[in-house]
Amino acid sequence: MPAAPSSLSCPTTTHHTAPATVKSSALSSSSSSLSSSYDTDSSTTSSTCCTRHGEHIYMEKAQQQQQQQKSLQQQQHQQQQQQHNQQKSKYACNADAEVSYLKSDHRLHWPFFMLAISIIEVAIFAYDSATVPGTAATRELIPHMPIASDSVFIYRPDRRLQVWRFLSYMFLHANWFHLGFNVVIQLFYGIPLEVMHGSARVAIIYCAGVFAGSLGTSVVDSEVYLVGASGGVYAMLAAHLANITLNYRQMRYAVAQLLSVLIFVSCDLGYALYSQYLDAEGVSKPTHIEHTWPNLDPPPVSYVAHMTGALAGFTIGLLVLKNFEHRAYENLIWWLALGVYSAFTVFAIVFNLINTMTGQLVEERSEVVAQQLLYDLGVS
Repeated sequence: MPAAPSSLSCPTTTHHTAPATVKSSALSSSSSSLSSSYDTDSSTTSSTCCTRHGEHIYMEKAQQQQQQQKSLQQQQHQQQQQQHNQQKSKYACNADAEVSYLKSDHRLHWPFFMLAISIIEVAIFAYDSATVPGTAATRELIPHMPIASDSVFIYRPDRRLQVWRFLSYMFLHANWFHLGFNVVIQLFYGIPLEVMHGSARVAIIYCAGVFAGSLGTSVVDSEVYLVGASGGVYAMLAAHLANITLNYRQMRYAVAQLLSVLIFVSCDLGYALYSQYLDAEGVSKPTHIEHTWPNLDPPPVSYVAHMTGALAGFTIGLLVLKNFEHRAYENLIWWLALGVYSAFTVFAIVFNLINTMTGQLVEERSEVVAQQLLYDLGVS
């Protein structure tokens, strides 16, 4: 009986060992599955982290771009604001300059010179009209009464050494129309300049135009007598162009002034060309200018004096007129104007000196030759 229990113990041991093997295999399989699942989760997590990191970098770049765009927009806005402020300040400065250009000069200067010179010209012409030989009937028949050629004021080419004649001829005029036309134009254009720039500057320009008119005539038409203030009148016209050149930005009616000057000069030149080359019937007239005025014809007009007076008015205007806003290139204009006027004046003076000396030598030589001929012929 004791052997039975021992035989029964083997199956029991075998029965308990099989489940342990199953459990170990199950554990190994579960551990492998857990390991694989862990690897899968870790790879998924790493990929998710990479994706989130990329998104974060993208968002940061987008934010940086937005900030850059905002900063650029702010800079552009600031630049626009600065430009706007600069324009406002520029307009304000121009307005202030215009106010100072108008108010201060209107307050300081009065047109004494233009009024005085006009009164003197009218008075001298009235005196000459009353003292020129001739009856009232003669003056009715001869409306263009010539000025006496022996007047101390008239410019005469044979008396160039009397240097005051290069200026004094402006006090004489050929007739009332000639006088009235010059006086009206010089008052119309000269008074605004004198109000803005003062009497001294306008007087210099006016006299320079008169002097240039006689000098130019002495060079081009060296045998022509000269009367009238047209050189000074055209100097006033050209001085307006110089004023516009210097102070265009500070002038309110610069364009209107420019147009008025151009229209007047165009009309005057057109009438001059018509009256010089065509008569009333359209017949061509000779261009010869008489040395003495015919009794029944109007005195010839010296347009050389007009042109040279205008040249002097423009160049001297650039030199002496007020410049309310200095710019760098205006220094070059100033020196150029000085050079042009100086060259013209020096050339004309030298020409007159040489011409006068040559004329005197020829006249003296001709007198000597004439006396020698008379002596040879036995004429006492």
